[in-house]
Amino acid sequence: MNTKEREPTDANLEAQLKSAHSALDRGEVQVGRELSHKILKAAQASDNKRFEAKALLCLAHCDRQLSRYRRAHHTSQRAAQGFQLLGDTSGEVMALTTHAFAAINLGRNEEAVEAALLSVRLSEFLENEEHSVLSYNALGTAYFWSHDFDKAEQALRTAIRIAEHASPALSSFQPRVNQWWAQVIRIFYERYYDGEIPSLALMRMLRESIAQLSGANVTTEAVLLFGASLDACWHGQLEPASAAVEALGGWARRYGTLTWLSALEAWARAEIAWARQDWPGATQQALHMVEIAVTVEHEQLACLGHLLASQLFAAQGLEEKALDELRRLRLREQLIRCDCLETRKNVIDWQVDLRLRQQSIERLEISSRQLEKLSLEDPLTGIPNRRNFERYAAELLQRGLERGQPPCLALIDVDKFKHINDNFSHQVGDEVLKRIARILKSHLRDDDIAARLGGDEFVIAFKTADLKVAQQVCRRISAAVQDFDWSSISAGLQSSISVGVAQAQPGDTVASLTHRGDLAMYQEKKETSAVARRSWPATLRA
Repeated sequence: MNTKEREPTDANLEAQLKSAHSALDRGEVQVGRELSHKILKAAQASDNKRFEAKALLCLAHCDRQLSRYRRAHHTSQRAAQGFQLLGDTSGEVMALTTHAFAAINLGRNEEAVEAALLSVRLSEFLENEEHSVLSYNALGTAYFWSHDFDKAEQALRTAIRIAEHASPALSSFQPRVNQWWAQVIRIFYERYYDGEIPSLALMRMLRESIAQLSGANVTTEAVLLFGASLDACWHGQLEPASAAVEALGGWARRYGTLTWLSALEAWARAEIAWARQDWPGATQQALHMVEIAVTVEHEQLACLGHLLASQLFAAQGLEEKALDELRRLRLREQLIRCDCLETRKNVIDWQVDLRLRQQSIERLEISSRQLEKLSLEDPLTGIPNRRNFERYAAELLQRGLERGQPPCLALIDVDKFKHINDNFSHQVGDEVLKRIARILKSHLRDDDIAARLGGDEFVIAFKTADLKVAQQVCRRISAAVQDFDWSSISAGLQSSISVGVAQAQPGDTVASLTHRGDLAMYQEKKETSAVARRSWPATLRA
């Protein structure tokens, strides 16, 4: 038998792939993963790029269900690259949505939004409307985990509308499940910030509507039972809540390994114990939820677990322990940001490669400028992001120094932004950032650029303004921020900014110029604090 005869045919590989997906639907994820890995090896051995990409995508689905999100993140990225090189836009969209979900679970919300947005744009060039449903579903999920509930609702409604108006009609099960999830997360945060549970009517209506639809598998059965348990618990019906959580545990164990479903079980048990005022049991389950979530790499649930534990400690009057949990939450959020930055270059390189391949761009009739915008714009504020700024500033610095017109940079930091997030909510903090971005844009000329570096840090690059003019503009911006009616966003809210301006010097790089602006900003912050202290009564200064 020669080598060619030993090579698996496309029909054989397709049959094996179908078996792998069927195993996933039955909850036999390990079986599905073993089959997918076998297909991948066979495809690589025969240099079958099409089935190599398909096998990678199936492996990513397996890893998602096994709560191995880092593996799913990497594998779905490889699958998207493979489909793109093949010119298979359908496969690329599927891989991008999977990649978005993996990024969501890892807490990389901005990356998830970008991947989902790209899949939405690419799905517009496909006749099969199922791809649009999947893409908008991923986008809505990325938005609600980012706490942008209005955009989430808009995207999920779009997914449902496309599904129900397709011919023949498509299943709207998943976007409806995520509509319900968005309500659960919204209610959780509203309870945390307001101290009481808001209306549960919409959450119950959404849960009851999806319970009537088809499309359930092991994961969705467990999620629906979690919803039933939470709904009953929050309505004070503790016996049905306990029965639902026991059933949830049974479904979670069908995977034969620890998954995020066990973290949901711990969450539901914590809520039930809280309702019974079983404080030791409730706090133990909340901390168990964090432990499981960390083990299975579900950073979103780990963060929710810290907030839940903080609430439970506070309810017992254990304020120091409550603050400890918030500190652990802040540390986890910082670790997520660092992890995201660690892989950001590879992600951006991959996205740029996908978007700038001329053959694909010509085939899909999308200009490189339109595609690249997705990776150059800050999704929260709509202004340029750090990558956009660094690219623009490097060119500006080089041209300005060559022409004897050294540009200026202004580094901007929102004062006491952590206080705003902690005391008014992250949603209010996001609104503050959006408003400050609009104020910056309204005070700049066409040649100047305002960008968000990340967190509460902004930067302005002045193309031709000298140091004195740049400082005057920044004073006007500071005054505009100070004078804005922040109470229109939230009662009692106040916000201000600190600004440091630096002018380029011969030999400067973007990093060195930015560093001097940063130093100037912190000097202003220090001087402002000193002036404030001198205005305090003598007893307070002492």
